[in-house]
Amino acid sequence: MILGSFDRPLPCEQAGPMTIAIVAIDRLMETVMEETKALREGGGADFERFTHLKNYGLLEVTRAMRGIANIGAHPSLLARLKFLRERLEENRKVLALHLKAAEEIADLISGTLEDAASDGTYTATAFRGRLT
Repeated sequence: MILGSFDRPLPCEQAGPMTIAIVAIDRLMETVMEETKALREGGGADFERFTHLKNYGLLEVTRAMRGIANIGAHPSLLARLKFLRERLEENRKVLALHLKAAEEIADLISGTLEDAASDGTYTATAFRGRLT
């Protein structure tokens, strides 16, 4: 089953390589921007869904770009690719921030569980003053 923004019909077989590439880039860009927005708004982003959509989108863009002989001859395509790169970098930064926050929360929970499980018998403070 294809999810999300991929419900739209793909360009027809007669469409030129440029049109196919632009549609693929725009679709991937939409997915990346949607994930970034979901992360920023704090609503739990569906990471599995977004990972699937981004992987599929990257595959689609890669295949579409193979059909274009001279990418440098298409300024509008280059501009779209640059914009996509910027959105991907923004997405990477937001994902990294969320990962760091999750690690910090996991560390806090782990520390709390360790403290709660220990009665203090084997901690360093139990041996202070006993070692000479």
